[in-house]
Amino acid sequence: MLSPQAANKWQWAKILDANAAGERRADDNPCCLAFCRDRLAVAYPKSGVKIWLFVKGTWSPQRSINRQNVTSIKFVEDGEGLIGGTADGVLWHCQVPNGTLRAYTFMRTKISALDIDPKGTHALAAQSAGCILVNVGDGDGKGSVVQAYSVDDAEVQNAAAYEFGALFAARGACLLFGTAQGCIMVWDRGTRGVVHGLYLGEEHTVQAVASFDGGQAVDGHVLAGTRQGQLTWFPQPPVDGA
Repeated sequence: MLSPQAANKWQWAKILDANAAGERRADDNPCCLAFCRDRLAVAYPKSGVKIWLFVKGTWSPQRSINRQNVTSIKFVEDGEGLIGGTADGVLWHCQVPNGTLRAYTFMRTKISALDIDPKGTHALAAQSAGCILVNVGDGDGKGSVVQAYSVDDAEVQNAAAYEFGALFAARGACLLFGTAQGCIMVWDRGTRGVVHGLYLGEEHTVQAVASFDGGQAVDGHVLAGTRQGQLTWFPQPPVDGA
């Protein structure tokens, strides 16, 4: 983890050793993590999800979530809950630190990444060539699939790449998912169509994307990182009709 230091510099600082307890198998390497304020979760393919809470200046281990083959995790409900996706397409939820594991939705293929909209009511689950919008808020529709997003044009689909998962942008009005013809594809959440592209160039392979909505005094932006080592900032994508 990076920690801020004087003179606007950043330095690496280890906050905990996830393997200190010696319980992890030698062939069970961590595959993903989630962080929210005073809590941290790390998923292992075979031993499940380990959770720590920051209590009185120390990272204290909590009860693990015994779910194998987890491929993505994300804190929800202001850190009081954790959702996860698995290699066999299960989207699940568990209260932190002492909740019951409940399955939300069963999908056909591996869930490679998860994101939560700014209201905390919907999750975006990325898969190999599409992403699924799922209701994770309160109410009778909890766990139901709301929308599915995929490219209809066969030529574009064949040329597209999906290296960075899927995430919300523009305060939840848009989605960022996939690249084609040198652009990050920007999807309209409601119409399910690609409406914009963030251009980096066809010579770049996008591996990571982050979105910041901004605030009253700070503009939002999208940050993209490529396999070739390039970092690019974009303004938040425009919202049609706004």
